Amino acid sequence: MRSLPTGSRTARRRPRPRLPRALLPAVVAACAAVTAAGCAAQAGVRDDGAAPSLSAPASAVPLWPRYTPPAVTTPREKSDFARYLPVDKVKVPSGGLAALSAKNLLLHDPNVPSVIQKEVSLCPDGSRCPLRDTAHPDLTGDGRDELVVAADLPAFERTLLQVYTASGRTVRPVLIYWGPPGLTGETFGRDLLISAIGGDGRVTTRFRWNGTVMAAVTPDGGTATRTPVPEDGAATRPPAPGEGAAARTADPGAAPEAVPSSTGTAADTGTRTETRTTR
Repeated sequence: MRSLPTGSRTARRRPRPRLPRALLPAVVAACAAVTAAGCAAQAGVRDDGAAPSLSAPASAVPLWPRYTPPAVTTPREKSDFARYLPVDKVKVPSGGLAALSAKNLLLHDPNVPSVIQKEVSLCPDGSRCPLRDTAHPDLTGDGRDELVVAADLPAFERTLLQVYTASGRTVRPVLIYWGPPGLTGETFGRDLLISAIGGDGRVTTRFRWNGTVMAAVTPDGGTATRTPVPEDGAATRPPAPGEGAAARTADPGAAPEAVPSSTGTAADTGTRTETRTTR
């Protein structure tokens, strides 16, 4: 039998060195870190080839690059509304506007067409009188009530609504509104809402005191504060119903002084009416 070298027999019998138990967690953590690094290396950025070419964003290209539009001239403006004609023949009594007769007021109002005054003169005949009961809200915020008068005119397929205020002892209109039959009104705070139902559903127009007249409320919640002045510089007054082509009826044979054929206040207050329609 061959004998092994003494050194080899000694090496086989020597036990392997063991790591202390305190170092085992550190070794396991190190192995885990190496494994994670290997995974991260596999999930890194890869080369997918050349990047796509970039294009500049689209820009406006004029059709007529050499064309210069003419300058637009803005009409001169004044900072206030022209007022309606005052009712000089009627004075505010000691009892205020509530003590006035609506019939007497309309009969002496130079802003009311004579054809309407003729209809009003039939009052107080209940079957033929077009006047509704008057209303007295405070729309200007001065602590005094205004006078709201409405006349239903079925023969003309119109309803006339006028708001009067007192300036000292003088009576003057601050809103003249021609609307379809059956229009209704209500107050919202000091705003006046006028509603009517037509082919487009319920249409509501909101008016607010602007210091001079009841002006239509604009989309931003304010009121128009300016009216155009003609280029010749002449002072203007909102045309009373019956004045001008805008106040004529659709009938070509209508009398020059007739009930306006359109609803609104563009000819009355110089404002653009803002409406809300609901179905």
